[in-house]
Amino acid sequence: MSAQTTYKANFKPNIVLFARHFPPHVSGGARRPYYLTRALRALGCRVYVIAPALSEDMEGLVIPHVRPDPVIGAPGRSGIKDMLRDWLFWPDPDIRWTRRAVDAALAKLPFKPDWVITTSPPESIHYAGVRLKQAFGCYWYADARDHWLVRPFRKQRNHWLRNRIERLIAVHMLGKADLVSAVNEAIACEMHNYVAEKNKVFVLPHFSIEDHSQKQVFEPDKLNLVYTGSFSLSDPDCRIEDTLEVFETAAEANQALHLHIAGRLSMNEEAQVRASSCASQITLHGVVALQTSFAMQRAAHALILAASAYPQTPPGKAAEYESTGKPIIAITEAQWASHYNGSQTALENLLQLGIKSQRVSVDVAFTQLDAAKKVLHKMAETKPTHKL
Repeated sequence: MSAQTTYKANFKPNIVLFARHFPPHVSGGARRPYYLTRALRALGCRVYVIAPALSEDMEGLVIPHVRPDPVIGAPGRSGIKDMLRDWLFWPDPDIRWTRRAVDAALAKLPFKPDWVITTSPPESIHYAGVRLKQAFGCYWYADARDHWLVRPFRKQRNHWLRNRIERLIAVHMLGKADLVSAVNEAIACEMHNYVAEKNKVFVLPHFSIEDHSQKQVFEPDKLNLVYTGSFSLSDPDCRIEDTLEVFETAAEANQALHLHIAGRLSMNEEAQVRASSCASQITLHGVVALQTSFAMQRAAHALILAASAYPQTPPGKAAEYESTGKPIIAITEAQWASHYNGSQTALENLLQLGIKSQRVSVDVAFTQLDAAKKVLHKMAETKPTHKL
């Protein structure tokens, strides 16, 4: 289905959206639900958001989390209590927050919803979809941004017993959903393992963000490279060493290169940046607001995509990058790197970078409004189900 999918303009359901990550808390997972909500509202839907925090432009209910998304500082080491939480609470420790959020929603919702949307990770968020569908007889749409049990980020799920039991949990939960979306075909393939009705699963790709509320100005005599997001904290197999190695080689040949990293790094990653031979040509901005992140992307001369070799598709920030029209340099051994690097390596592209360098490939961006229209199209087509 194309980005230009038609939808019924008079179809404006009342929606309740549950999200563990939502602005003003800063997290990569906050982008998708926040901008999808904005687009659905722009199309006339009423969307009531339930999250640990809410931006001023959102209607909803704040349910505080004991571990809100950190906005400053590097993460500490996990202790015994953290390990116990990981092993005692299924499918993940956030189930405790989800249960509280559901209880609050059942008591305080200002309307009877037509649809409830849950967006993972964490996978425990989908418990809210099960409960609200039972309580109101409404439809439920589950959105998956990451794999659940196929190459999971939570390594406990690789244990054979845990994997088997969580598979039963996934089937029990998602089998009750009326719609399930995934950001790419690989994740959609996994969702088919849990949802018997194949037509319920569809791909809703990462979309570009239409937000020009802030501007960023970098030093004009520099070739400013921007990387937004985390490395190993987003994907344990994504090594900051790979990016530093490529940048150091290029920066030694071109002193005008300057790398800006806006995102949360581990203490070890910060130490590696400080120890870099080109540390003076790297600026760590720390965690920044979503709007600041987008402004930095637009102000850059080129954008860096870092990833491990395993993902079958680019990370979500690629859609944001593509909307800027700026050159994208992919530092990864994944097959899709050539889509951005062309026939050259990341290092070769960096060495040849100039202020007027052009993108190797220009895609038609799938926007947040396209995403909302596709969701509404799917919702309007959905037939009643008795799975409660």
